[in-house]
Amino acid sequence: MKAVVITSPGGPEVLKIQEVEDPQIKDDEILIKIAATALNRADTLQRQGKYPPPKGDSEYLGLECSGTVEAVGKDVTRWKIGDQVCALIGGGGYAEKVAVPTGQVLPIPSGVSLQDAASFPEVACTVWSTIFMTSKLSSGETFMIISHLVNWQNLLGNQVNEMTDSYMCYIQIHGGSSGIGTFAIQMAKCLGVKVFITAGSEEKLAACKELGADVCINYKTEDFVTRIKEETGGKGVDVILDNIGGSYFQRNLDSLNVDGRLFIIGFMGGTVTQVNLGCLLARRLTVQAAGLRSRSAKNKAQIVREVEKNVWPAIAAGKVKPVVYKYFPLAEAAEAHQMKAVVITRPGGPEVLKLQEVEDPQIKEDEILIKIAATAINRADTLQRQGEHPPHKGESEYPGLECSGTVEAVGKDVTRWKIGDQVCALIGGGGYAEKVAVPTEQVLPIPSGVSLQDAASFPEVACTVWSTIFMTSKLSSGEMFLIHGGSSGIGTFAIQMAKCIGVKVFITAGSEEKLAACKELGADVCINYKTEDFGTRIKEETGGKGVDVILDNIGGPYFQQNLDSLNVDGRLFVIGFMGGTVTQVNLVCLLARRLTVQAAGMRGRSAKNKAQIVREVEKNVWPAIAAGKVKPVVYKYFPLAEAAEAHQLMESGKHIGKILLA
Repeated sequence: MKAVVITSPGGPEVLKIQEVEDPQIKDDEILIKIAATALNRADTLQRQGKYPPPKGDSEYLGLECSGTVEAVGKDVTRWKIGDQVCALIGGGGYAEKVAVPTGQVLPIPSGVSLQDAASFPEVACTVWSTIFMTSKLSSGETFMIISHLVNWQNLLGNQVNEMTDSYMCYIQIHGGSSGIGTFAIQMAKCLGVKVFITAGSEEKLAACKELGADVCINYKTEDFVTRIKEETGGKGVDVILDNIGGSYFQRNLDSLNVDGRLFIIGFMGGTVTQVNLGCLLARRLTVQAAGLRSRSAKNKAQIVREVEKNVWPAIAAGKVKPVVYKYFPLAEAAEAHQMKAVVITRPGGPEVLKLQEVEDPQIKEDEILIKIAATAINRADTLQRQGEHPPHKGESEYPGLECSGTVEAVGKDVTRWKIGDQVCALIGGGGYAEKVAVPTEQVLPIPSGVSLQDAASFPEVACTVWSTIFMTSKLSSGEMFLIHGGSSGIGTFAIQMAKCIGVKVFITAGSEEKLAACKELGADVCINYKTEDFGTRIKEETGGKGVDVILDNIGGPYFQQNLDSLNVDGRLFVIGFMGGTVTQVNLVCLLARRLTVQAAGMRGRSAKNKAQIVREVEKNVWPAIAAGKVKPVVYKYFPLAEAAEAHQLMESGKHIGKILLA
C-alpha cells in the first residue's frame, strides 16, 4: 500500500508518499481501507521528531480515520467486511490501510459523510474524556476553552466515490475555533453550559459565536481573566480546557470559580512557570492533565464506548456538526502541514500579494521559531513588493521586518528564550507569515504594559530611531530635533522618545489631523509642509540658528533645505529616498557650519550589528515604554489575508502611526 513516510525529522518537506507493507491484523483487530484521516498538532510534532508513537503503534502519522472494513480478526464479532466506520488510532492514518483494535472503532454517525466522519474520533474522545468524564462539566456551569493555536486536522483517504482519488482534509483550529474548540463549543451547548472562548481575530470570534459560544474574547486585545471576572460577577468559570500550559497556568487558576477544574491537554506555552499555590486551597481547585495517544487500549476502548453512547446521538440529532476547512490528496500531506505566508507573486501593486501555503521555516542552532501574533507594515515592504528592495541573502523571501508572537521552538545554542515565551523581534524578512525563524540576539521581550499584538509595532522603528538619532547622531537633552513625516510609524515613535530625554521636537506633516496627532504625542512645533516652508519656520522658531538634528526620509528634494535648516555642528540623518536620490547641492554650508550628513538603513546591516542595536534598544528604550512614556501608535489592524488592503492604506498616506497584520 501507499503511506506518507517521515524520511527524517524536519519540516513538511520530509513527508514523502512511498510504497510500504500492508499492516497485519491481530485476532481482535479490523483492517480499515482508509477514506480520510485528520491532521492534528501531534502529527506536526511527530514529524519534527518530538512526539514518537507509543510502542506497538504504527510509525506513520494520523491519529483518527474513517473508511471501510476490509478484513476482520477471528475474535471480532461487531464488525464485518464492508462496514463503514471511523476510528481512534495510535498512528497509521496517513496511509491507505490501517489495523485498529475493535474496541476503538465507531460507526459513522448518522447524517455525516464517510470522509467528514474522520474529523470526529480524536476530538470527541479528547473532549469527552477530559471535560465530561473527568472534570464532570454539567448543565448550568460555565466553561472556558483556551487554545491559541491554528491546529489542522487533515483527512487522508483511499476511495470516497467514483470521481475522487485518495485525498486529505483538514479542520482549522483557531483558538476556540480549533478542532478541539469547535467540537467542545457544540458539545457543551448541547448540555446547557455557558461557553467562554479565546481566539485571535474577529473572524475567528465570529465563527465561535456562530457555533454557539456565549462569550468570545480576543486574547490579543483583551485580558481574558478580567473579562471572565466581569462576565461572571467576579466568580470565575467552573471548568477550563487549556492547551497553552505554563504561560497561562496562573491566569487559568485566577479565572476559576470555587471548586473549579482546570484540564491541561497541551503545553504550547511551555511547561515551566512560577505559580502561587494558595488559590488551590482557598478555592478547592483541581488541576489535571492528560493526553489521549499514550492511554492503554483498554482505556481508549472505554472512552470510545462512552463517546458512542453520549456524543454520537448529539451528532445524529444535528446538534454537533463536523467543521471541515479544506481537503488535500494523500500525496499532498506536506502541503497540509505547511504554514501560510503572504507571497509576492510578481513585482507590482498590492494585488500581487497572495496568501499561500508555504514550507515552515527551519531554525539554526542560534535561532528561535516564533509563531507570529502580529507584524507591521513598513515602507520597505511596499518597495520589496514592487521589486525594488529585495531581501538580503539568507533572509526570508516574504515581506515583514518586525513581528511579535510566541516561541514555538529553540535552537540548541539558545539559552535566554524557551518555548512559550512571548517576544517581539527585528527580522530581515518573513513577518507576513504564521511562523518565522529569528536569530536569538534580534529577539526582545514584550515591553511591560504592551499587548502581544501591539508589541509588533516597536522593533523596526525603535531600532531605526535609536541607532540613527541616538547612537550615531548623538541627539541629547536640550537640543532641537526635526522629524520629517512626524505622523509615520518612525515619526510617532521618534517624537515620544526624543521628548523622554528633554529634546525640543519639530515635525512636518501634510494635514491638520496629522499635525494634531503629533502635537498630542508631544511635538513642540508642528509644520504643515503643504502650506508652509519648513526652512523658514525653523529659522523663525530658533532665532535663525536652525535645529541640531534632522531625521529625513525624503532625500533629494529636501537635501539642500535640510542643510540650510541645521545649526552649527548640526547632523542630518537620511533613512529613505521617497523624493528621489538625485539633487543639486551647494556644499559650502557643510564646511561653514561643520555639518555631518549620514545615511543608513536597518535591513542591510550585519547580524552582529543588529544584535548590538537590539541590546541598546532593550537597555535604553524598553524602560521608557514600560514607564508609559512611549506608547504604541497603531492606526489599523488587518488579518494576514488582507495584506493587499494594508498596503493600499500605507501607500495612500492616510494613516497615523503603524499598520499591523494581526
